[in-house]
Amino acid sequence: MKKVLAKYWFVFTLLLLGLTLWPLFLPGYFSHHDDLQVMRIFEMRKCIEDLQIPCRWVPDMGYGNGYPLFNYYSVFPYYLAAILSYIFGFLASAKLLFAIPLFLGAISMYLLAKELFGVYPAILASVLYTFAPYRSLDTYVRGAVAESFAMATIPLVFYFALKLTKLKSTKYLVGLSVSLAIFLVSHNIMILLFFPVLLIFILYQLVLEKWKNLSSLALGLILGIGLSSFFIFPAYFEKNLVQIDNLIRLDLNFRAHFVTVPQLLFDRSWGYGASSPGTNDTISFQIGWPHWWIVVAAFIMFLFSIIYKRKFNSLSLLLFMTFLFSIFMTHIKSAFIWEKIEVLKFTQFPWRFLSVAIFSSSLLGAYLVQNFKEVYKKYLSLILIILIIILNWNYFKPKEFYPSMTDQEKLSGKLWEDQQKAAILDYLPQTAVQPREAAPDKPIVVSGKGEVLKFENRSNKWQFQAKVEDKTSIEVPVFDFPIWEVKVNDQKMSFSNKNYLGRISINFERGGDYFVSGKFVDTTIRKISNVTSLVSLIILIGVVFYGKSKKRFN
Repeated sequence: MKKVLAKYWFVFTLLLLGLTLWPLFLPGYFSHHDDLQVMRIFEMRKCIEDLQIPCRWVPDMGYGNGYPLFNYYSVFPYYLAAILSYIFGFLASAKLLFAIPLFLGAISMYLLAKELFGVYPAILASVLYTFAPYRSLDTYVRGAVAESFAMATIPLVFYFALKLTKLKSTKYLVGLSVSLAIFLVSHNIMILLFFPVLLIFILYQLVLEKWKNLSSLALGLILGIGLSSFFIFPAYFEKNLVQIDNLIRLDLNFRAHFVTVPQLLFDRSWGYGASSPGTNDTISFQIGWPHWWIVVAAFIMFLFSIIYKRKFNSLSLLLFMTFLFSIFMTHIKSAFIWEKIEVLKFTQFPWRFLSVAIFSSSLLGAYLVQNFKEVYKKYLSLILIILIIILNWNYFKPKEFYPSMTDQEKLSGKLWEDQQKAAILDYLPQTAVQPREAAPDKPIVVSGKGEVLKFENRSNKWQFQAKVEDKTSIEVPVFDFPIWEVKVNDQKMSFSNKNYLGRISINFERGGDYFVSGKFVDTTIRKISNVTSLVSLIILIGVVFYGKSKKRFN
């Protein structure tokens, strides 16, 4: 049976995943909090068609004024979905964004746990990771696509780092670089939570392996950061260009979102509401049953091994410490740490540390099963898997279905307007003011006399013709943000944003016919970051070809 499972674990995983993915195969769409997935895919596709790569500015959000969404917000899922949308359309591609992380997370956790603990423990770890209530919370309640992608990818980063500490191999180096890059451009906040754990794990493995492949590991990490630099460096170094305090405003302040012990361990109620101050939450923040039971059992096994078998498993201790720390960080007792480490406030919700908790608890489940004799491993794994599914599969469904919804319906009328103005405060430029109504469909003459014709607004450029009679000021329905470059009759022209909303305003000193255009160009840090990513990609390709050539030569 072990050989069968080892050979067909992929099929086994698919069958189990069906219990978590079934809503995504139904026609139409479904409800979730962050209902901007289709809009983001639509905007990313515009960027691709306009060759704005990397994509940074989107024209239709910000209530039609545009804003720098993808200069700051996790980009990888939307590049992927924008490409898929050419085949499947927008709604189906959005649903694939929910499905892929569940599928990928199951596989990546299996690979990591198999490398650490063996086949049966790995299958159990994969099921624990997939059926954790927090995964359903992200998928069917919050609609947190970017966070789901990060959680699906991080076990792969650990896996390739682990393999590279043991064996100097081109494929593992490439795997580490690519998986790390995907993780880094999938979700900014998950970087804060998982990167310290990853570095400790790598240091632990290097010590075990006597630092033998340090250079290859360092190269893999550097290339991974380099590949992702087009996004992570501008997102960090240009944070002062947007009203970043909006991300930690009253309802998003971490102090309002700590979790209690009963919520973590005992409360099995499930809801589709919101995280609220105190214990009035209408969604679930449980670690999961039997997830935390298994952690307790694994700790008992750890003590038993020390006392009776005289065996000390340092990795399991590291996992226990990670689990306990992550749970502690969700509780108000950890407030002093949140206050001391300034950057943590951008995590917004302390309960996001549940992502680290279910990662470590899944591996602890694998550790528990590994300690049993071979003949018992498969039976214990099977019993626990059945228990996990029985206790958690019913969470994996949305609150409402919209079976007749189409792409056209989602991207028109009121639904379109709702998506245009949603999350408008997240990345509002410093010079902008939140608009109370949709932007006009063409530039407006705010003083003087004139007429605007043939306005075209794309993802990284806009243009129009202006006929003015005398001294005239025209306001373009586009927020100013570094760097919009404006030309009038092909000559660069200065402009102002000193109007009510912070839009681009152009002053014409005399009458005449003018062709006006605007182009979104990169700042110095963006240019450097883009070049860094390109150079890293070239080096990675060179490493691949060098590895193949060396193999052929040998």
